[in-house]
Amino acid sequence: MDHLDELENQSIFIMREAYKNFKNLAMLWSIGKDSTVLVWLARKAFFGHCPIPLVHIDTTYKIPAMIKYRDEFAKKWGLNLVVGKNEKALADGMNHEQGRLVCCEALKTMGLHAVMEQEGYTGLILGIRRDEEGTRAKERYFSPRDK
Repeated sequence: MDHLDELENQSIFIMREAYKNFKNLAMLWSIGKDSTVLVWLARKAFFGHCPIPLVHIDTTYKIPAMIKYRDEFAKKWGLNLVVGKNEKALADGMNHEQGRLVCCEALKTMGLHAVMEQEGYTGLILGIRRDEEGTRAKERYFSPRDK
């Protein structure tokens, strides 16, 4: 077994453990490469079916072709897609001109918090890579967060 097979097997094991141990689990799906690989792994872990809802936080900054891809992909694979959006922030004029951190907090973080509360999710699976950013390298497989 090569290193990639080991990583894949480990990921599948962790995903099954999370599914077994969390009452209402969801997966974040940005439509990017890392989270799309995560969806593929979930389908492999659960024998062609992904029993975990996918949450996409729509900031309205994705190009229409990506949203079309998201919807077609979800339909083709029979995915339970939950789309969240911070409508109030958007209606109040939130945009990238107010600064990346302010904009991301309002559109992504607060949008995610709203979906988590609305849907009652108790855990999230994320597709992050340890080599991408320093703080991510310190994450554990299960990282508790405050609500």
